[in-house]
Order: sequence, then structure tokens, then C-alpha cells
Amino acid sequence: MKARLNALRWPLQRQLKPLVDAAQDRWRALSPRERLQIVGMVVAVVATAVWLLWARPALASIRHWENELPRLRSQAAALKDILGADGQPAARPSAITPQDRLQRLRASLDGAGLAGAYVLSDDGAAIHIEFDRAVDLSKGMAWLLAGPPTLQMKVAQFSLQRLDDRPISASRSDVRFTITIVAT
Repeated sequence: MKARLNALRWPLQRQLKPLVDAAQDRWRALSPRERLQIVGMVVAVVATAVWLLWARPALASIRHWENELPRLRSQAAALKDILGADGQPAARPSAITPQDRLQRLRASLDGAGLAGAYVLSDDGAAIHIEFDRAVDLSKGMAWLLAGPPTLQMKVAQFSLQRLDDRPISASRSDVRFTITIVAT
């Protein structure tokens, strides 16, 4: 087996020997200053390659996760509040009156920055929320996604009407909402 490996290695060594000898002769012909410059250049190229291929991507990943982790933690805390500590939906208070439900809903809407823009009506089975003036789309959608679940309610019906001619990509779009929510 060893003889076979040597037999395969010899042709390769015979082909590379002249190249290695020529490189050694060129290296010996260089002055000490030129050798130092070449070694310095090789070190610089290797350091640059290590930076570009290993250190820079790792630092970019660290920076990305430093920015993402606080957002993910806040979302996890919000989910924990919604689901309760044991992963089950939060227990409903035993006797929530319709008046308590309306007060909690008003507090939630006011806390989302929608104070004074809505009218609530309760028909016993559902609560209708109508925004009688234009509301910023981002505020309304943020409340719609987070508000009803935290109040143990769900959206039964939703309608949205744009009030301006600005393009969708504009920084602010004013809309009018009509929402029907029911207790879960």
C-alpha cells in the first residue's frame, strides 16, 4: 500500500520540483528588505481576508441581533401577558358587566392614541366602534392587532375606508374604521 502511494506521489513531485526550486532561487535572490516587504504584504492580505470573511460578518450578525432582541423580547412579553404564565389563555374574570367591558375598551382605545375619534355602541351581543373622524392608519391598525385580544374580545367585522388621495407609500394615511367586536 505504501509503495503504491509513493508511486502516485513521485510523478507529482517530479512535476512540482522545478517550480519549487525556481521559487526558492527567486527567494534567495531577494534582498532582506524585499523579503520583509513580501512577508508584510502576505500578512496584510491574510489579515484582510480574515476580516472580510470571518470578523466582519460576525460583527454584522451581532449588531443585527442586538437590534432585534429587544423587539423580540417585547413581543414575547406581550404574548406572555395574553396567554398567561402557563401558556393557556388568560382566565376571564367571572362577572364582567357590559359597562366594565366598555370602560376597558375606552381605556384601551385612549391609550392607543385614538381618544375622541370614536363612538361606542353596545347592543348586548357585540360592541360597535365607529371612528367618526379620520384616524392615522398606523395607530388604528396597531390597536386592532393588539387591543381586542388583550381585552378578551375578538373582531367579528371590520371595514376600512381611505379618506385621502395620497399614495399608499405616503408616511401617513388617514382612514375611517368601523369595527364590531364580541367577547370571547
